[in-house]
Amino acid sequence: MFKRLISMLLCTAVLMTCVLCAAPVSFAAEDAADIPVVHVLGTGSTIYRYNDAGEKEILYPVQIPENYINEKAKVFLPVFAKAFFTQQWDEFCDVLYECVSPLFSKMGLDKNGEASDGSTVDWSWSREELKDKQKNGKYKINDYEFNYDWRLDPLATADKLHQYIEDVLYVTGAEKVALYGRCLGSNIVAAYMQKYDGEYVSDVIHYCSAVYGATQCSKAFTGELYLHSDGINRYIYDINLDVDDCVMDFLRAFVTLLNKTYGLDLACWAVNNVFKDIYLDIMPRVLIESYGTFPAYWSMVSIDDYSRAMETVFYGSDTSEYSKLIEKVENYHNNVQLKFAENTKAQAARGIEFSNIVKYGLQSLPVTENSDEASDSLVTVRESSFGATAALVGKTLSSEYIEKARANGTEKYISPDKQIDASTCLSPDTTWFIKNLNHVSFPKCVNGLVSEIVNNKGFTVNSSAEYPQYLVFNGETKTISPMTAENMNTTERWNVSFFKALSNLLKSIFEMIKQKALELGK
Repeated sequence: MFKRLISMLLCTAVLMTCVLCAAPVSFAAEDAADIPVVHVLGTGSTIYRYNDAGEKEILYPVQIPENYINEKAKVFLPVFAKAFFTQQWDEFCDVLYECVSPLFSKMGLDKNGEASDGSTVDWSWSREELKDKQKNGKYKINDYEFNYDWRLDPLATADKLHQYIEDVLYVTGAEKVALYGRCLGSNIVAAYMQKYDGEYVSDVIHYCSAVYGATQCSKAFTGELYLHSDGINRYIYDINLDVDDCVMDFLRAFVTLLNKTYGLDLACWAVNNVFKDIYLDIMPRVLIESYGTFPAYWSMVSIDDYSRAMETVFYGSDTSEYSKLIEKVENYHNNVQLKFAENTKAQAARGIEFSNIVKYGLQSLPVTENSDEASDSLVTVRESSFGATAALVGKTLSSEYIEKARANGTEKYISPDKQIDASTCLSPDTTWFIKNLNHVSFPKCVNGLVSEIVNNKGFTVNSSAEYPQYLVFNGETKTISPMTAENMNTTERWNVSFFKALSNLLKSIFEMIKQKALELGK
């Protein structure tokens, strides 16, 4: 049963990672800027269309019918068991496809990468709505939030962003705006800057950017999904299921003991070997009906994975039928992603200030071979920082590496926890790193940093004692503070020994028995 559950996790990973990328977040900002800040959001806005009856139909968030998972599991698990023992996987792939396709195919685009069914994002704006945002000569960071259909071509969305910026300038009377993009919004900002060259822009701020790729999306598009046993062990300590504390403690202890005794390695090995043989029978079929038709999601495929992703998503398809979709994808890849560093440097030379805010301290979801890269759970430090060097999660840069940095004069860019070297990223002096902050969490405390960047010309990691290059997020107080020896070690939760896990297992079993006895005694 444990192997079956792991297999289900692996085979549906593409869907889960895309859903996680689109997890909705809330914003609340008190910090203010001297000029309007156009905040380009990430994915997650409601997608809808009107059906034949004229009724509004919600396509995203995906509506899972009641008891759908339980009903499908009754079909799915016996077929998996049969395939596992016979090693004949055709029927299994067909059943898995039939289980997941109905949930996600409705929000897919057509073969041109367009929403020909009339579906769109549930958001619009007008100049009238944009008025009265300015107060006492200041603008809140989130006064001007730009939303969009996060499935469509970023370069087409850039045209709408241009109109939005012109409307903001019209109602405010400002000459310039600061562009602030998060996650996929960073890709939209990059597309806008490439297409319009920042005519109305004073600052560009990227936040947990996916311009260089988002690991989970990228690997899903290549089909290179891989269960990572140590990653699963770490992941169980980073999530909280809707169960009693004693049950959660039991699950964590059980997974750790299974991993320490190589049982988890064996299960992952079995599933990974199977998936290598069947991924071309399932992944292209699912992707070509849903996320594989989204030019915007293609923009989150990394440079290294791009060719393999093309081969995988269009495997078995007549690519001539998808020529317009592929043209959109290649246009962004060749002219925005591959030229991002070149474009950014050219714009900086003209006086446009470039800054970047990166999250780390977490691993990626344990469904890729590189889930032990330093990450914010969805995008690695290497990707979101545009080239910073990072140790694996829970590790530090080697003493030899640090000694070489000292000799080169770049030691000042190494984090106090010895896990990150910012000297190798695109803009070392204007790139900030926040430890212990998840990709889908956007606390308002970060807006203070954004305000400082926008309000102070030439603001760098050396400009303020409050906002040095390396910061730590405190989940209890919802604040960020400079990284110190006292607050930098945030990964102790993963370091559970065999005997500690055994003790926790016995304690949790005893607690569950105790609770059951109390229930029976009532």
